[in-house]
Amino acid sequence: MRYVNTVRLLLTIFISFCLLVSAKALGPHEVLVLANEASLRSVAVAKEFCRLRSVPPVNLVRLRLPAAVTNAPYSISPEDFTTMIWRPAIKAMRDRGLDDQILAWVYSVDFPVSVKTSPPVSIQGITFMRNRVPEAEKIRGGTYLSPLFSGPSNPGSTGYCSQTFDSFKEWLGPDMPLPSFMLGFAGVRGNSIVEIVACLERGAACDGTRPTGTVYFVVDGDVRSRCREWQYPAAVKELTALGCHAVITPVLPARCRDVLGLMAGMAEVKPESVGVFLPGAMAEHLTSASAVFDSPNQTKLTAWIRAGVTASCGAVTEPYALWMKFPHARFYVHYASGCTLIESFFQAVRCPLQILAVGDPLANPWAPRDRLLLKGLGETSREGVLQLRAEPASDALRYYRRFCFLLDGKKIADGPSLVLDTRKLAPGVHTVRAVAATVGLVRNQIFTEETLHIGQISR
Repeated sequence: MRYVNTVRLLLTIFISFCLLVSAKALGPHEVLVLANEASLRSVAVAKEFCRLRSVPPVNLVRLRLPAAVTNAPYSISPEDFTTMIWRPAIKAMRDRGLDDQILAWVYSVDFPVSVKTSPPVSIQGITFMRNRVPEAEKIRGGTYLSPLFSGPSNPGSTGYCSQTFDSFKEWLGPDMPLPSFMLGFAGVRGNSIVEIVACLERGAACDGTRPTGTVYFVVDGDVRSRCREWQYPAAVKELTALGCHAVITPVLPARCRDVLGLMAGMAEVKPESVGVFLPGAMAEHLTSASAVFDSPNQTKLTAWIRAGVTASCGAVTEPYALWMKFPHARFYVHYASGCTLIESFFQAVRCPLQILAVGDPLANPWAPRDRLLLKGLGETSREGVLQLRAEPASDALRYYRRFCFLLDGKKIADGPSLVLDTRKLAPGVHTVRAVAATVGLVRNQIFTEETLHIGQISR
């Protein structure tokens, strides 16, 4: 038995040192992952995302949805959304003590994509509004103004600085909306589970790579293109200042090998003809039905996922040629400033009520590649009173000011140090995660996690 325990201890230490120390803006402990328990593939995709992104197990919530709302036309009534999704997810979040740390939701596959309001909104739109539906005219006309939108709304004006969700929460307090993302769509005209998992793997692989690819803004005269083309020159200028290459082109690029992003406006498109998309790429083609999956009209956003992007988006109902309902060109500015994909997306959509965003929400190509060290864990004993301290290790002049500790996924303390009395823990396996965040409006996080075996573990 002593031999077995020694082997377990050495294996624990080895795994702890081999854990990838991740860096990003929105942290994995700040997302609630929702899976449809009635679908094996929904649970499998959710678990894979949690594995790739080190999302604590306590953050995974299983709901049970009937086939009537997850099959075509992939729509749910506001009442069923409330009883089947909103209330049970909120209850799970509260019961698990996650209220204060969750900043976004992540839907797995096999969820409805739209809600039968009048006019319809996306599942992300009603989630964003915390289950409150705005006036019909604000939805239809795109006049609802998201408090996360960073502008500009007019040619010649300037936008606001990029921020991470925790910064917004400090400004907005109880008025903070609830952003969400969908990991994939696997229904009719959707992606296979293999394609969806590959997309999530691309997202995880892109973090901290600081890619040198090109963002393409296509201006081809189509009304879908014209409504947004005023945004492109200023975005190119900002991206150039950030060291990112961006171009405005009159035709869809073809056979390129460095596509970091693409914005176009057209009903039909062949994403596979564009070329090679770099890990972390976001591309979309502002049109009416790219997320109306029960209709064969127009190219669907899932075609972009199949072609190799890390995220795409589309309208779940007729949005008209209103730029406010689609990502602003400054999406890439927020992205290149160090925000995660979901943070960049919601700062770029003025009226995010009818849009469905799909892919890896935590992708962050411009995350810092710093390390966080956790001091105070003995190599031979990890029981008793532990004096833990988190210490960032950075080659750059970055200052980490905010720290917190999580025990089994739940936040238990702020600050760079923690006194943990393991004698008060139940026997079994526990995890301690230390998180540090930089100063500024874009607060990049780094974290590390260690495993504790408390009490004797039998063979």
